[in-house]
Amino acid sequence: MNWRIVPYNLRMMARHALKRSALFHRCMAELAAFRELAPEARRARQCALLEDVLASAARTRHYAPLLQALQRFDNPIERLKALPYLEKEVVRVAPDAFVAPARFSITAHTSGTTGTPLRLRRDLYCVAREEAGFFQWHQAAGWTAVDEMAVLRGDIVVDIARQRPPFGLRDVFFNRRVLSSYHLSERTLPWYLATLRAAPTRFLAAYPSSAWLLAEYVQRTQAAPLGMGAVFLASETVTPAACALINAQLGPVQAQYGNAERVCWMTTCAAGCYHEDTQYGFTEYLPLGDDRYEIVATGFVNHVMPLLRYRTGDIAVAPFGWETRCACGQPGPGCAQILGRADDFIVTPDGRRIGRLDHVFKEAQHVIAAQILQTTPTQIELRVIRAPQYATRDEAALRAELLTRLGATVAVTFCYVDELPRTAQGKFRAVVSACAHAQHGGT
Repeated sequence: MNWRIVPYNLRMMARHALKRSALFHRCMAELAAFRELAPEARRARQCALLEDVLASAARTRHYAPLLQALQRFDNPIERLKALPYLEKEVVRVAPDAFVAPARFSITAHTSGTTGTPLRLRRDLYCVAREEAGFFQWHQAAGWTAVDEMAVLRGDIVVDIARQRPPFGLRDVFFNRRVLSSYHLSERTLPWYLATLRAAPTRFLAAYPSSAWLLAEYVQRTQAAPLGMGAVFLASETVTPAACALINAQLGPVQAQYGNAERVCWMTTCAAGCYHEDTQYGFTEYLPLGDDRYEIVATGFVNHVMPLLRYRTGDIAVAPFGWETRCACGQPGPGCAQILGRADDFIVTPDGRRIGRLDHVFKEAQHVIAAQILQTTPTQIELRVIRAPQYATRDEAALRAELLTRLGATVAVTFCYVDELPRTAQGKFRAVVSACAHAQHGGT
């Protein structure tokens, strides 16, 4: 018996009430109406939405003086582009300076692609709009609300020490079969595949790292491909090689790019390119050379904490504008590929391979940045850049969060540093494992 079934579904009941409120249905109607607009009308609507979010930003401590000085610009895009780029560290140090007063909001956290935790605020419209975006994205690939969705996205749904299946549970409120990302190993992968084949589901929502483990196992063991209707990938980088493998062994890949800061939303088309949701935000591309650009974005959906010209740290390849028509037939804007964070798997002593671990840092308020380093299957070092308020309880909380996902057989030590190492290409890796590449070539 899995004791987590009842508390998990109680949480989902509350989340369902929040995410599928009347605002959700309003957002769905707005999305449907926006899709019917011609490109010129979409551009005009984007300008109107930008004007609205600039008005909200003008009520925050950070933006009020900046925007007051830019009133001479009638065009909202010109006004926006006269603002400086916004660095993540500025938001981390003083998040309340970006919050508009007298608006109801809820707290959220992210570790992002740089290992730097942020404390964020979201209004109810933002929550509903995000849910509507995923709902519409799934619908476009053939999913309907009566279809069960299998999920492999970092939910803690069974005890980490569990050795025997099942390694998941049923979410009755969102009609999902939620499987643990923390129990994937050579020993358990046959159960996962058998469950997906037997379950009444043709759709899978997964972290790319988890989907890759499944697909690689199917290919390596020469099992029959799953043949799902769609595999929805989000929250991690999707490389062309991983996309091809998952397409072949699991089902057609649909990839989404977004962030917890709620400033940008893109999804892939039939040609594999990313298309911006221009009702969600305004995206700029900061040239880095070699046809690579940093994604700089302004969100429209979160008026309680508007972030303007926010530097995401993620890299777009070959962006194209409104005037360009993609190979799929749709107009821009968008880009050919997105290069986000590429982390190693953590390999546990019992052979489990665990991908995305940013959940460990999401509530770490006194951590400036962090990195997980695995030297052996039983040894994890947490490299941490501390804020002045960091205390013993913060270390204890981080250790507990990590062991909840890795298990008690792993020893966690801490190393406090002034800066975190980067690759020869200047990229930050949140998880580095000496063990990952010993098994099937790593990620």
